[in-house]
Amino acid sequence: MKRKIWIDGEFVEWNDASVHILSHSHQRGSLIFGFIPIFENENGTFIFRVDKHIERLLKSCLMAGIPIDYMENELIDAVFDTVKENPGSKFIKISVYIASIEIDVVPQDPFTKVAIAAYDPQKDIIKKNSQPFHSSKQLSVWIEKERHQRRQDIIEPQIKIAANYTSPMMAKWKARKNGYDEIILTDSEDYVTEAPTSNVFIVNQGGVLRTAHEDEVLHGITRMSIIEIAEDEGIEMNIGRIPRRELEEAKEVFITSSSHLVYPVNSLDGKPVGNGKAGKTTMILKNRLLRVTEGKDNKFNKWLCPV
Repeated sequence: MKRKIWIDGEFVEWNDASVHILSHSHQRGSLIFGFIPIFENENGTFIFRVDKHIERLLKSCLMAGIPIDYMENELIDAVFDTVKENPGSKFIKISVYIASIEIDVVPQDPFTKVAIAAYDPQKDIIKKNSQPFHSSKQLSVWIEKERHQRRQDIIEPQIKIAANYTSPMMAKWKARKNGYDEIILTDSEDYVTEAPTSNVFIVNQGGVLRTAHEDEVLHGITRMSIIEIAEDEGIEMNIGRIPRRELEEAKEVFITSSSHLVYPVNSLDGKPVGNGKAGKTTMILKNRLLRVTEGKDNKFNKWLCPV
């Protein structure tokens, strides 16, 4: 399957979708992006909560001061066109970037381009790379002690911009070398925030589902969905600051993302979480979200946007 990428209204061959090495977004990390899952079930092909994903993309641009000329409905239409052009895709990556070659931190030509790719990560990327892809059925997590969460006074964590991922990348890379699959970040006061590309939930010793306040983390679309499902399931929940000790003593821990949906954490810093297996609350939420993706949940089927 030859993939094509939508760039400002035109479809470009996968290998021809390039940008200059000296472009502002490449050199300064000013690229804004979104990552959206696609689900296929017996009813057809669906994009998951595309309106919320595009809304977050535009908000990131606004907060970062990155200009964009497209309206929300135009971007949504372009996403659907791209998925139709690339059948069999599993995910969508949308990027807003300053393509001009620049000298200064502040671009002389502050004009953005938009690129939308729809693809199957396994077939189109992982299989073609030279080194093995890291994966694990048992999620071993390191609680990062040196590098802290993205700070509001530097780049707000709600901005999905490339530069915001550099520090977490460094910490996670180090953890991988030490035998861990993932990291969880804390803020400067040692309260739990999130993982580099995922939100974090715990079930504490009192059986209460907990997650960090939205002011402290990226506004994950899967996180938002899990909160809505938990409310519908009648699960007791407390959204707010979580001391690191409460994470370390949690009965259950899981992370949420567009890539993995709900991913149970089996161990923290080499010690098992609970009995080392996915807990009851985790599985209730995981299975409910899976039913949604299968088109078998009447209340939340509205999250699936048919292609």
